[in-house]
Amino acid sequence: MWSKISAGLAALSMLAGVAPAFASPSPASPAPELNAPAFRAPRSAVYEITDGARAYKIYVAAPPGYNRRENADRAYPVIYLNDGDLFFQAASGAPLLSYFNETLEEVIVVGVSYAQDEDPIASRQRDLTPVIDRDFENATGGAARYLALFADEIIPLIEREYRADPARRTLAGHSLGAVFGLYAMFAQPSPFANYILVSPSLWYADYALGDFENDYAKSHGDLPARLYLAVGDLEGPNGGLVNFDMVNDEIAFAARLRARNYESLRLKQETLEGVDHAAAFPAAFLRALEWLYPAR
Repeated sequence: MWSKISAGLAALSMLAGVAPAFASPSPASPAPELNAPAFRAPRSAVYEITDGARAYKIYVAAPPGYNRRENADRAYPVIYLNDGDLFFQAASGAPLLSYFNETLEEVIVVGVSYAQDEDPIASRQRDLTPVIDRDFENATGGAARYLALFADEIIPLIEREYRADPARRTLAGHSLGAVFGLYAMFAQPSPFANYILVSPSLWYADYALGDFENDYAKSHGDLPARLYLAVGDLEGPNGGLVNFDMVNDEIAFAARLRARNYESLRLKQETLEGVDHAAAFPAAFLRALEWLYPAR
């Protein structure tokens, strides 16, 4: 199973930045140097934190109204985003028109990079997985340490530097990042109140998240969380996948949570038509914000 996914990631990496969009007129022609100034997103900042062994970049984008005088006493919801090197720009840019149209409450977006000076795939496979899976060549099972990094370093940094509302923290993730999100939700006490989890790789380690969910249910009568789940309808048989079915995995997991009848759980699950694994997070993210944070 993983070999197929790994091959897909390799192909995606090539399409995302290695393969040229058009054939070069001459193989010997030198690439033009880009000497123009780099684009800097408004109201953005980059920090660096460490867990004592590894360093991570923290990308932050405050919304357009953050510095306005009338908002000086306003505290903002914060979206904490895994795979920040992949999705931070999309997540911070997607809501801008909705802000302008006053259909969405403004939020602060925080993206967490992969560990510095590490292979990105190795970093995410270690940090985002809750148990060891020896079918992976890279180290796995580092989610507990990664969650502690949020609680001990990342969240305190943001709530020290920004007017962040500690009662309205949201964790967002895709694929293994969504696995980490579900793990964090079942960890008690969880530092997050809300979750945007797209295309969770529930197959990971023979569906180990099912054990976390079952253990939680045995010892808790309620689950205080707002959870948005989404998956593309091409992430299963409709997309030609034969060895796993992320669509029905997610639908079944949502049904399992609903069957617990948790009084405080608010759950929305969507299957997005015509969307594959690579497109699922950008397609779902704004929809999730509209559900969690409609304009006040």
